[in-house]
Amino acid sequence: MRKLLFGLGVVLAFIIGAGAVGFFMLARTGSALDAESAAYVRDAVVTIAGDWNVDALWSRGTLRFRQAQSQEDLRNFFDAARGSLGRLLEYRGATGQATISISPAGRTTLAQYDAKATFEKGNADIVVTAVKVGSDWHIQGFRINSTAFMRALIGQRS
Repeated sequence: MRKLLFGLGVVLAFIIGAGAVGFFMLARTGSALDAESAAYVRDAVVTIAGDWNVDALWSRGTLRFRQAQSQEDLRNFFDAARGSLGRLLEYRGATGQATISISPAGRTTLAQYDAKATFEKGNADIVVTAVKVGSDWHIQGFRINSTAFMRALIGQRS
């Protein structure tokens, strides 16, 4: 009986140790992934929104992103952003994180960030969804949340 309990104790200690190591590795990988994705989003937002560069967003977009609209639609969208917000003055950081999901289709690494920015004519939140393909990040979604921008879009339709 003593040998059985000792054996169970050793197995339990091994399971707990392996779980702790696994949790540590996951936390370390998650932190690195968050830093990597946050840096990508910062660089992308500064480059794209600096002067509302359609080509910069288009080249960073996923195939799915590019199929959802044309470059002309994106150009019109950015013309409205340029007119209502002006040039980027300050990138004030972003909140968000990267997540890894595993499904029968495979592993997906997705990051979503809400970037705060100050422009010549007001503030805006730019919500960026990025997906990691291989070792590269690509933009899957790019949304501008701004009262001034929304007013400009509504004014164009009136």
